[in-house]
Amino acid sequence: MELSRQPTRTIMYYFRNKLSATECHQKMCESLGINTVSYDTVKVWFRKFKAGNFDIEDEPRSGRPIGVYCEQLKQIIDQGRNVSTQTTALELDVSQKTITNALKIINVTLKFNRWVPHELTVEDKRKRKAVCLALLRDQRKEKILGIIVTYDDQWVYYNNTSRKGGWSAPGESAGSVARRALTNKKVLLCIWWDCRRIIYKEYLKS
Repeated sequence: MELSRQPTRTIMYYFRNKLSATECHQKMCESLGINTVSYDTVKVWFRKFKAGNFDIEDEPRSGRPIGVYCEQLKQIIDQGRNVSTQTTALELDVSQKTITNALKIINVTLKFNRWVPHELTVEDKRKRKAVCLALLRDQRKEKILGIIVTYDDQWVYYNNTSRKGGWSAPGESAGSVARRALTNKKVLLCIWWDCRRIIYKEYLKS
């Protein structure tokens, strides 16, 4: 187990004082730092202590081939992809290095979730697919995509200041331009366009 003895003893202390795993994790984040130990790790230790095992020393390894851990690791990842290597090492009672090596063998890497504007329901996805298929069907019949007009609006500044480059002799300073203040007034740009050109645009004051 790659978790140092001090956090483990702290978990045991809170367990003996009848705190829950959630309360224990909150107190450890406040006293030791938010990244010291994960909530999943605290839950694993609480299960171990509830079973009557208070040994915080590393237990002797069985010397099983790493292929055995690869299969177990695949099952754990299939159940929850957000599990940490620290928690998995505790679950399988192996070192964190063994888990890291097994992850390399099964060719799994850590990837963060992508930000999306909002979560789509199954019905939302079905409607989007139906609209796309309808557009493709009509495009094949009447070439309608060329006559679709699109609209959008955006708040823009009155004065869109930008930097410009210029040629300067050695030792000669470049020109300067003041940054645009974020408090400057804006206008609402409304614009309509099709697949070939901008059809119409208008600036509306607030």
